[in-house]
Amino acid sequence: MKVNLERLPESRVQLEIEVEPERLERSLDAAYKRLVPTLRIPGFRPGKAPRRIVEQMVGRQRLIHEALDALVPAVYSEAIESEAIDPVDQPELDILETEPVRFKATVSVRPTITLGDYHSIRIAPEPVEVTEEMFEEQMELIRRRFATLVPVERGAEWDDILTADIQGTVEETPFVQDEDAEFPLREGQRLFLPDLAEQFLGMEAESEKTVELPVPEDFPEQFANKTATLTLTVKAVKEEELPEEDDELAQQVNAEEFDTIDELKERVRTDLLETLQRQADEAYRLKVVDELVGLSEVEFPQVLLDREIDDIIRESHGSDVRAYQAHLAQIGKSTEEYREMFREPGQQRLFRSLVLGELTSAEGIEVNDEDVAEQMEKMLEPLGENAESMRAMFESDRGSANIRNSLLTDKTLARLQEIAETPVEEETE
Repeated sequence: MKVNLERLPESRVQLEIEVEPERLERSLDAAYKRLVPTLRIPGFRPGKAPRRIVEQMVGRQRLIHEALDALVPAVYSEAIESEAIDPVDQPELDILETEPVRFKATVSVRPTITLGDYHSIRIAPEPVEVTEEMFEEQMELIRRRFATLVPVERGAEWDDILTADIQGTVEETPFVQDEDAEFPLREGQRLFLPDLAEQFLGMEAESEKTVELPVPEDFPEQFANKTATLTLTVKAVKEEELPEEDDELAQQVNAEEFDTIDELKERVRTDLLETLQRQADEAYRLKVVDELVGLSEVEFPQVLLDREIDDIIRESHGSDVRAYQAHLAQIGKSTEEYREMFREPGQQRLFRSLVLGELTSAEGIEVNDEDVAEQMEKMLEPLGENAESMRAMFESDRGSANIRNSLLTDKTLARLQEIAETPVEEETE
């Protein structure tokens, strides 16, 4: 077997392979043995006709093609092993000649990643702070959880709770029909259409009015950029009576944890700070990773980007093909147009994943079986009675691989963050 290898752009290689005549002959003989039992040849018992008779009957080219069906995949596998090729997809095969057998195999291979000088990355983390506005907003949300709804005899105002019917058409085509909808009237929040919430302001219970509003371009094509005629019927207007910020409220939230309002407020501030810090850490790590991506050179095959786009769409729509097709029809986009929307975020995700994987290798970061077992127990602990039923899934090859990969990513991100946060004075000591 002779192999000529040529490296192509976008992490592809092309192998031109020539098979020695003796091997073709052996494959032809094997093909004859597979084929002869299926033939009925006058003068011969089934499966007993000699090869020359079979060739005369079916033609040498038919026998050669039968032989190539088994020969080409076997020879290709040997060639990529001998050339140390690591494919990430099935090859494109092109038969050049049949005697002697010569064919081309073009295949995508693993990306080539060259990390930049990541040890030079320095990004200062931004401090987090719980502002009084954040705290008051959180306390108001808690109070709203225990609010009492009281009917009012006045026009609707912001933060009231309405019960209403909404019916609408666009050019006499039914557009919306929602009966007995109950919703809060929040300033700045969109109700189905922009400016719809404002139309309810001042409306009293048992009142009705008709309005016309523009339909945004993100609606289905048959409605987008047209005018909707809506009939609004308000059935009830209620306002929230919020409880006082006192010890009674704290005990309503959790009597076992909080005796006083001060204890509740302290927990609210602590939880807010932890949430802000977690969000800041995630944003910081992404910033550092993107800095690493900017320093690195990445050559990748298109098939990996296609798979990344597949993953993004699957995460958004699940595996329900009908629901996905219905969504495309609703927004008026073809499959190709919709996939193109995710090309840039898909490439960003792919680059981050590839450079992090390369950094894992460069830093010699590993996760052992004990790490995986410990993390598994941490994940099972909150599940209570369901823990044992979930254990089998976590302990499966796929489950443990997912845990291992997640831990590797966390360790790699932590190492990169450690580098980026290293003060300059430590570096020079």
